[in-house]
Amino acid sequence: MIGYAYVECLLYDVHSLKEKRSIIKQTMHQIRHKFNASITEMNYHDVWQRTAFGIAIVSREKVSAEQQLQQVIDLIDQRTDLDVTIIDYEWL
Repeated sequence: MIGYAYVECLLYDVHSLKEKRSIIKQTMHQIRHKFNASITEMNYHDVWQRTAFGIAIVSREKVSAEQQLQQVIDLIDQRTDLDVTIIDYEWL
């Protein structure tokens, strides 16, 4: 089972693309290290205060993939520099 989540976020205290890239890089490294998930920045590459992540997890069961995706989204939501606005799930 492959679980995929598209997560859009707002970044409030960012004043340059350099600051945005730093936050995104930290977030992606933390998720890859802690959950062994595939994550990439999907959209809004040239917009300072907005980003979107594509997150994929492979598991034997849908329940396990769903739990792991929820843990990843919870981790993103716990960050004070990111505010999750939209989440879309897909199951393959």
